[in-house]
Amino acid sequence: MNFNVKLDDAKLKVDLSSTELKDILIYCKPKESLVLVKKFGLGSNGEKLPLQRIGKEYSLTRERMRQIETQALMRFRRLIVGNEKYTSVLAEARKILEAHGCILEEDALIAKLINRNMFKFNKAELKLILVSDFDIFYLKRNKYLNKSFYISPLYEDLLLKMVLFVNSYFAERGVAQDLYEFIAIVKDKFLQEYKEVECLRNDLFYISFFSSIKGIAVFDGKIGTTDFPEVCPKTMKLKIYYTMKRLNKAIHFQELPAKILDWFPNHSVKINTVHNELVKNTDLFVNLGLGLYGLKEWGYQGGVVKDILVRVLEKNDRPMSVKDLCKEVLKEKMVSPATVNMNLQKYSDIFERVAKGVYQLKK
Repeated sequence: MNFNVKLDDAKLKVDLSSTELKDILIYCKPKESLVLVKKFGLGSNGEKLPLQRIGKEYSLTRERMRQIETQALMRFRRLIVGNEKYTSVLAEARKILEAHGCILEEDALIAKLINRNMFKFNKAELKLILVSDFDIFYLKRNKYLNKSFYISPLYEDLLLKMVLFVNSYFAERGVAQDLYEFIAIVKDKFLQEYKEVECLRNDLFYISFFSSIKGIAVFDGKIGTTDFPEVCPKTMKLKIYYTMKRLNKAIHFQELPAKILDWFPNHSVKINTVHNELVKNTDLFVNLGLGLYGLKEWGYQGGVVKDILVRVLEKNDRPMSVKDLCKEVLKEKMVSPATVNMNLQKYSDIFERVAKGVYQLKK
């Protein structure tokens, strides 16, 4: 098609064969159908074009393209009223939004609709249907929020006030906070003034809302800005640390990559990279022997068998049998009784045998 022409309906022919919405779009004016197809990516290649670029192809201003889009959406709304194929999508979307506190990010809502497996529409088609509704409001991406859908009694000015409060709170605090503690703080701040907004009483609203705020992250029961490593661990060291904390037990380094991917699925994890981080960061991770690692904060101190034996004997401040020493050493390092015996005998300048199979530190 030659795009260097005016948007003249008499000259336009729009291919609607690749979209499930053709039974509705065919009743729109050709220029309206064309703008919706290109703006929402309904064509066979799925490419979405901004209004400014569409207008440039037709030598029309962005404002004129916005007028055509508004007219197209109004016509689309009128055409789907009473059509169960479309109204069932909107009804299901409202149910999902209500179940999540009246707001969800665009991608999250559309993904949930697709996962219902109730409709034949693809992502682009579902977005157009949702954007066209009078009762579901579309929050376009702005300086503070990601693209989202919300329903009454929420409104954009209130959401903006809450975003500004969240941002200023963490800018002043400087560290992450327990998610539900922070929800209680925000409730206390806004419920008093907006008693009529029922969803402000619902914890699910805050969880969904926080997810839509740019620069805010929720992770492992905490919330903060994406600059805080507690809620946005970006390095492999921090990912290993939070995975091990979640597991709450020692783990073999070869098993760690799969566990890390459970929590951070968007990036590949190599065994060698994980092992290098474990070896390098002895301030966090302790080698327990046989490839097992634990966290230093769990009480493991690490070191060779000789060092652990010295610590055990100093702590107990008495002679100890080899059997008891093995039990204590095994709490920190996976070694055999023979290795413990060998160290006791090898370092006779440190350990002194006071009876058969009984040792103490040499005085």
